[in-house]
Amino acid sequence: MFNHLLLSTDGSELAEKAVPYAVELAKKFGAKITVASVIDLYPYIGAIEVMPVGMDQWQEEVRKQAQAALQRMRDQLQAAGLSCDTVVEEDAQAWRGLLSVAEKQGCDTIVIASHGRGGLGSAMLGSQTSRVLSHSKLPVLVVR
Repeated sequence: MFNHLLLSTDGSELAEKAVPYAVELAKKFGAKITVASVIDLYPYIGAIEVMPVGMDQWQEEVRKQAQAALQRMRDQLQAAGLSCDTVVEEDAQAWRGLLSVAEKQGCDTIVIASHGRGGLGSAMLGSQTSRVLSHSKLPVLVVR
């Protein structure tokens, strides 16, 4: 049932709240963990006009931030006695990128943190977690 977990990170402290849950599941079921970060390399048009660096530098920085986020998760998993694979996926929509990674890596469960916004807050802000839940064919553990 839980053989290969996909743990999501966007680099935020909130995302790291999902780590203890992934650790517990992985240890209990002997599951493998893949940690994924989805990046959008192309900023919205308004940002391009005011971007303080060129596009290549901006994209390099986005990749570096994703790698740093993955390293923080890897360090936490290693401190808990677990290893993991890491993946940076490029997609304009984080939910779509996560589901793509899950399929490519053969994951059977997704572990993701959420702010837990509902109602109008969720509709206005858009929720990547909601979209993962709506589109995933896999079980999803949402950590709030």
